[in-house]
Amino acid sequence: MPPVKQRRRTTRQPKQQRSKAMVAALTIAGARILAREGWAGFTTNAVAERAGVSIGSFYEYFRDKQALVDAIADAHVAQGERLLEHAVGLVARPPALSELVEVLVEGAIALHADDPDLHSVLSSQVPLSPRIHKRVARLRSELADLVSHALQGQVARPRLVAQLLVDVTDAIVHRWWVEDDGRTGDPRVLASELKTMLGAYLKHAR
Repeated sequence: MPPVKQRRRTTRQPKQQRSKAMVAALTIAGARILAREGWAGFTTNAVAERAGVSIGSFYEYFRDKQALVDAIADAHVAQGERLLEHAVGLVARPPALSELVEVLVEGAIALHADDPDLHSVLSSQVPLSPRIHKRVARLRSELADLVSHALQGQVARPRLVAQLLVDVTDAIVHRWWVEDDGRTGDPRVLASELKTMLGAYLKHAR
């Protein structure tokens, strides 16, 4: 989705425990609505009602629904940044290709397995702000740099291969898959199939 401009509205930062709890309740409510009803069903009134607060309380801390979506996305990206920091240690030495695939796939699934429906909506329906787009792009670029460094001397075109590995993994895990009965697919099956696919690609990329 293309970036959108944000409207200006004066808000305040939560400082007391009660106000922090309210912001947390609004964020959780917003995430649940996005996961189940998508962007079309995501309204400030719906979020306030689900969180059990007044619409006035919503606007005390979020200028509009875009600000709340950005807060939800910020939390997701921050988790991705922490996983990237962890991955740096795992591939500090030149890893075997199978080990690299293991770290990449397991990290991506760990980042999204808590709520694949929410992450699918965030990546396909929600018009995230330019700030979030830049943060996501920076995270993806840093991950590609890490993978490219790990591939040096193991494949013919490490940067290109790294970008493909990162983008394919991101696209598949974000989309997840839905079984014929409508249930979300088993992440263990997804991990196994994705590792097999990426591993086969790397064998031909040497």
